[in-house]
Amino acid sequence: MEKQPHPPERQVWQSDDSVANPPDDTSRPWRIAIDIGLLFGVIFMLIWPWVFFGIINAQDGIQMPSTLSDMVQQYPQRVAAVVTLIGTGTQVIATCLLSQIIVRFGQELVDRGTVTVFDVSALSAFRYMTFVWGLAQGKGLAKAKRRLAIVLLFLAALGASSLIPSGTAVLITPGAFNKTAELRATELDFTSDSPECTEWLERNRLNNLCDWARFGDTQFTTCLGENQMLDTLDSGRANVLASIGISDKTSSLNQLGGLEEGGIRFRGSVKGVLPIGPNGIPAFDTIQTTSNPFNDEDIRMVSYNYTLNHQGLESNVNCYYEDTSPIGYREIPYTNTTRFISSFGTCDSAAGLQNVLESVEEYVTLNGNNTLTYWACKQIDPPGPLDPTYFVYLRGRRNYKTSIGNITCRISPMRSQEYAVNYLSVPGYFTTSRAHDAQSGPRKPTFSRFIEWGLVGFGNIIWEGQNWSSNLVAETVFSLAEKRLNGTTREKNPITLNMFEAMVQGMLEYQATYSRLVYSIRPDRPSTCLRDVTGSVSYSVRGWHIKPQDFVAQAGLLLPMTLINLASLILLLSCFFIGKSRYRYSIDVTDKVSLLTAFVPQQDKEGRVRWGDGVEFSQASKGFRPVPNEVA
Repeated sequence: MEKQPHPPERQVWQSDDSVANPPDDTSRPWRIAIDIGLLFGVIFMLIWPWVFFGIINAQDGIQMPSTLSDMVQQYPQRVAAVVTLIGTGTQVIATCLLSQIIVRFGQELVDRGTVTVFDVSALSAFRYMTFVWGLAQGKGLAKAKRRLAIVLLFLAALGASSLIPSGTAVLITPGAFNKTAELRATELDFTSDSPECTEWLERNRLNNLCDWARFGDTQFTTCLGENQMLDTLDSGRANVLASIGISDKTSSLNQLGGLEEGGIRFRGSVKGVLPIGPNGIPAFDTIQTTSNPFNDEDIRMVSYNYTLNHQGLESNVNCYYEDTSPIGYREIPYTNTTRFISSFGTCDSAAGLQNVLESVEEYVTLNGNNTLTYWACKQIDPPGPLDPTYFVYLRGRRNYKTSIGNITCRISPMRSQEYAVNYLSVPGYFTTSRAHDAQSGPRKPTFSRFIEWGLVGFGNIIWEGQNWSSNLVAETVFSLAEKRLNGTTREKNPITLNMFEAMVQGMLEYQATYSRLVYSIRPDRPSTCLRDVTGSVSYSVRGWHIKPQDFVAQAGLLLPMTLINLASLILLLSCFFIGKSRYRYSIDVTDKVSLLTAFVPQQDKEGRVRWGDGVEFSQASKGFRPVPNEVA
């Protein structure tokens, strides 16, 4: 006789800790408190992204504190890691809330006695956010519209859940965005018609004596030559390059006293302006502190551009060759050398010209093979016009007689004009352009000595730039012309003449800039000598911002998280409505141990069940109490 297997022995209960599905003895007040906590958690997760989104949009961006901005700039990888962590954490919280509410919803379905096999599988799928159905079950799921709709709804929820981290990351990732502010300052006005201002300008007019003056913790020379030689030549050179279409080169004006290494840089012509502002000359920075973002320590700018409407110098230079010149030469008396020669000029009064070079009678210069000499005159004003016409004369000796000869430059007009001066922080230079609101009506005359002393300074540069072998002004033009012509420049030609036009204009514009500087350091200037300088700054800061064109896309990225949380809210409110706070059962119908003890009465002998068959849980049908002292 075969030996029969022994039936399993009954095991004695050791303690309640060995029970895999102990009853939940949470009291009703605590369960109410848990539900209220779930409710507040879901509402918070539902509204906080939209509140943040709304604040960003309403305030046109939220700027980061300067300390946090520095950290973002210094540690971008760490910032990305934190953003990813927050996005993932938001997904975990949203899915955990939905998971707990799914458990509550299952308890209320058990209370109603309507839990089917499909209900249990659907609840399990939503709770664990995993696809619990196999391919073989697809045909059966597709036969009923309700089951198919729930499966499709789960797939949508699964996709929405996976998009929560990216939607959150896009919302909270800091970036750079632009803000604007108005700027206001003051500067000297050389078109003021106030008698008090005119008297002050006359009293403080420039002279040909060089000295040093201290202003705003910076030392400045008080004449237009000597130390200004290189800056004047660089300004002329930049204007020549701009005139031949090379607009990406800059001039570095070191003698103006800028903060940046390499001096104040201009792309193109300086136009006679004296740049103020944070990147201009600090000694003359008169920008008002009210609403000035540069004075706000809490603002950390990534980059910025600012524009100020300065008063500069407008000039139109037209040069041409002539057979004769008003410049003459004579030997220096009481000397035994021919290495030096005296050059002088005569302004023909019969032609309506008069001398404009105040305190200049002659230029004693080197008598070399390449000598350039200079003079200037002014046309006597006929009744009516506000702006006189000026004439600049250049004459070359010996070798320069062939390449330069006699050049006459007619300058009209040469007067004050308003220019929009724009500073670009990324390349680090200024640009100038005619202001859009520049005066187009009746014009005030420009203080004449401001214009004419620039002609004196221009002559000083030509005189001081003369050495035994060549003249720096002439050779600057010739070196640029050589590259332009790809050949010799030792003969007169229109291209070289046009370059002389641009060189004269650029150098005169720098003389106007430095003249304004020297006048500006004079003491006790009256308020009638000042004009308002207006402008604006556009600066980039780090923070959170929503561009108008990205508004819809940004809102769309928040919809997946919103839909998940909205589904949680609807399910939780349904629990309140269905159960009416009775809390009869605490069973979790998606728990694996609870499913092991569940029973489907309609299953056949082979253990097959239909999707619509009801599921009974022993904890719900008979009340669950552990058997004391033993377990099967």
